[in-house]
Order: sequence, then structure tokens, then C-alpha cells
Amino acid sequence: MTVANGLRLRGAGGRLTARLVASGVDQLKGRDWVLVGRAGSQTRRLPVEEYSMYGDRVVLKFRGIDDATGASELVGQDILIPCNGLVDLPEGSYYIFQLVGLTVRTRAGREIGKVCDIVHTGGTPLLAIEPGPGGGPSTREEILLPAARSICTAIDVASGCITIDPPEGLLELYGI
Repeated sequence: MTVANGLRLRGAGGRLTARLVASGVDQLKGRDWVLVGRAGSQTRRLPVEEYSMYGDRVVLKFRGIDDATGASELVGQDILIPCNGLVDLPEGSYYIFQLVGLTVRTRAGREIGKVCDIVHTGGTPLLAIEPGPGGGPSTREEILLPAARSICTAIDVASGCITIDPPEGLLELYGI
């Protein structure tokens, strides 16, 4: 599971600034190592020497990577942990991988599409939805909906569905 994405170097000492994904910082607590690479492809195991928060980012230092050259190889890479090591989330909280692929329907049952990503904007995360048969005109434009509890009224990971009750006019912005 991806917990962060390597963004840029932090100083010359081999530190990496990374964008957290969902509850990524919680997943780093007490962890001796992480995987670095791309989910579903080759990764390498790196020992975590230390990490600290810097605003809404995390700064990571890996044992054995002590200069900018070594850390630059991590820019653009995902920071992953095995799914069997996940921390339990509070009731009503979800990992991104649990939401991607879920079908989004209105309370009336109209299928809008499937969640293809979660977009973090600094405020309420947005569900990026790939339109389905009932999801608007023939354009393949992504539909972005706030992942607010007032809009996402029910999330059922087991049945693969998110039920939404968007405010009037929101879906009309996408021709739905």
C-alpha cells in the first residue's frame, strides 16, 4: 500500500520530502523499514533512519542514503508498506486502495462511475470518478466530487459502492 510519494530532496544529507497519502504518517510510526518503488512492480526495501513532519509533508531519512545523489533516485517513487502491516483506521475512515474501483451511485440509484483516484487539495479530498454509463455526456472527463460525509452518505467497501447525495447543481456541472 502506498503511504507517500517522493517529491524532492530536502537538503544535501540524503533526506527526501514526500507527499503523504491518506493516513500515511500513521503507517510510518514504529516502522523500521519501507518499500520504495512503484506498487505492482519491483521495489526495494529501505531501512527508515528517521522521519519528521514538515507542514503537510513528511521528510524521510533512510539508513545508507547519505547524500543528494542517493536521495535523488527516490524522487518520483512511491513509499509503500505491505498490506498485512496496516494500522486499523477509526470507524468511517478508509484507505485509498479501498475506495479506488468502487462504483459511485446517487441515492436514487443512478450510476455515476467508478472511483479512479483520490485528489488531495489541502482541504477536503476529492473523489476522482471515471464516468460510467449514467455518468454524463460522451466525454471522458473525470468527475471530481468532495469526499465529504454530507455528500458521500454511505461507503460500503464490501459491496463495492459509494452512495452520494450531492448538492443541487453539482452533477449538472458535468452534464449529469
